[in-house]
Amino acid sequence: MSSFILKFAHVAIQPNTEEDGIRRAIGFVNIGQLLPILDSKALAPNPRNAKRNAIIEAIVGTLNDTPELFRFKSKGLLISSHEVEELQRGRFRILFEKEFVDGVLDGGHNLFAIGLFVLSQIVDEKALKRIRTWEQLDDAWSEYRDQIDEITFDPEDLIAVELIYPCSSDEGAQEAFDRAAFDISQARNANTQVKTEAFQNKLGFYDVLKEALPKELSERVEWKPGVVEADDAKPIPVRDIVALAWIPLNLAAANDLLPLDISVLPQNIYRNKGECSDKFNTLMLNDEVTQPIGGQAGQARQLHHKTVQSCLEITGDLPRLFDLIYERFPILYNNGGFRFGRRNVVKMYDPAKLKQLKEEGKDVSGYTGVRPVTPFFQRATPEMKWKYPDALIIPFVTALSSLMKVENGKIVWAHENIDSVLLEKLSKAAPLFDGQLDAYDWDPQRLAKSPSSHKQAASYYKVL
Repeated sequence: MSSFILKFAHVAIQPNTEEDGIRRAIGFVNIGQLLPILDSKALAPNPRNAKRNAIIEAIVGTLNDTPELFRFKSKGLLISSHEVEELQRGRFRILFEKEFVDGVLDGGHNLFAIGLFVLSQIVDEKALKRIRTWEQLDDAWSEYRDQIDEITFDPEDLIAVELIYPCSSDEGAQEAFDRAAFDISQARNANTQVKTEAFQNKLGFYDVLKEALPKELSERVEWKPGVVEADDAKPIPVRDIVALAWIPLNLAAANDLLPLDISVLPQNIYRNKGECSDKFNTLMLNDEVTQPIGGQAGQARQLHHKTVQSCLEITGDLPRLFDLIYERFPILYNNGGFRFGRRNVVKMYDPAKLKQLKEEGKDVSGYTGVRPVTPFFQRATPEMKWKYPDALIIPFVTALSSLMKVENGKIVWAHENIDSVLLEKLSKAAPLFDGQLDAYDWDPQRLAKSPSSHKQAASYYKVL
């Protein structure tokens, strides 16, 4: 949890009623006010995909040469928080706590450049040039944090900032804002991914996946950016499906069955779906994997690589198994003598208890009145009593490759009834995962981004 006060030099709030659901504060903020954001470990994952490049160098140049113009030359930062308290004199108390909702939704390159600009005040040029990634920036930021506090920023060092937050703390409004924040993030960052994914769809790279998925799920996938067949249901970003495809594709790569040396780290299936999409594009463009159809098909290509085709076909089962793990993991974990709902990251679904606690004026943070549903099929069952981030169980999803095998150059399931086998192994593995959950203090992002989490889950599937 990270809470801080953000002070605007100039700010306007719109709208000023609760009827619109989302409030937006827009204005200018001095760079010195943004230091807590760079301190925070609760940033949305999107900006951390930024790497030092020509764009960032140009931004740093503007900050150094004409800081008074930067606020007008850049769209700045889009900050989202599910809990904002409006204070006096242009100040806002902001809480960063919710995964994928709280943090910087857009402006990752700007934030990276701001971090470099601040560090340039206290470190030499040689050390600054070595900072190429967010991880390296984080390390340097921690190392020089005490000296950063001593920097005096010019009043003209202003950044354009847009802060969005829900108008109400009501649970329904919070749930609506969570969904809206995700959609806004996708829209604001669509310039690159839309081009890539629209291109992949046009070339026919998704055709096998469309057929492999159950129809009810396939109709909800945004195969074409912003378009779904089942427009009355929650859309599924196509990169979520493409990321899952790397579970069998990684196994194929490990067995030298792909025509090029390409794979994705298991943790990046969760944390960096952009990389999954880009590498999928590279793989599918390979002439040994697809060939141009020609004729009326234009630039469309046809898949003719049997290993890749088998990987995409088996991907059709993965959303169902993902949901099965999400649904059953808490129960199987509790069967080992533990209590899955003992941390606030997990919310117990108990409307009656929630109402009672509210009436008594007691803490309700551990409960929810919104029924939990599975991530893909949005299924609710009486046994699902826990609402929690799916990042807690993602290692058991990426590890499903351990239940696959190579057969005649194809990737297939190693067992006939994969659902039953999965549950049998998960019943033994879930309680054993308690040590890993505790090691990362039940922090969903840290757990999901840790290579050891994925290796451990894979080892359980293999030996149990």
